[in-house]
Amino acid sequence: MSPWRLRQIARKVNRGALIAYPTDTIWGFGCSPESAGAIKRLQRLKRRSANKGLILLSPKLDFLKPFIDSSKHHQLESQLKTETEKPVTWIIKASHYCPLWLTGYSDTIAIRLTQAPQVKLICQITQLPLISTSANITSRKPVRSSLQAHKHFQNNVDYIIEGFDTGCSQASQIRDLETGEILRA
Repeated sequence: MSPWRLRQIARKVNRGALIAYPTDTIWGFGCSPESAGAIKRLQRLKRRSANKGLILLSPKLDFLKPFIDSSKHHQLESQLKTETEKPVTWIIKASHYCPLWLTGYSDTIAIRLTQAPQVKLICQITQLPLISTSANITSRKPVRSSLQAHKHFQNNVDYIIEGFDTGCSQASQIRDLETGEILRA
């Protein structure tokens, strides 16, 4: 997909569009973390409880900082400097600003740094992280390509970002920043 087309989609994401896109792990559904309407659409599409939090993806920590408790910034920065073999999603204390629809009504937020090219460009244009949750109906297998995304969800999302077929069949590891505990291997 051309950078020009991605820029158009990013502007639409800022206005509440729901997308399906490749990430650094599996395919995801995404939208702006500031669009309650898009998040409600995403939850209906997935048949996902609002009590389950959502992941924020970003190519850099700066876009995530407003959603994270400021007392945790230094601890997170230190942890992110540690090399990991696979992508890790971190559970961290949320800021007071962080909307409840992102946290699943808890006091924590899930975040992951990513280098997925499409996500990087969308975040750079919107100046926000991007919501990420697996591109599937809850408890079903996620799609693994743009072809599968078109087949299953073309009438339910505003855009499907063309991209690679993920070579990964698993979501990221999830770890608690405070305890280091692995919550999902």
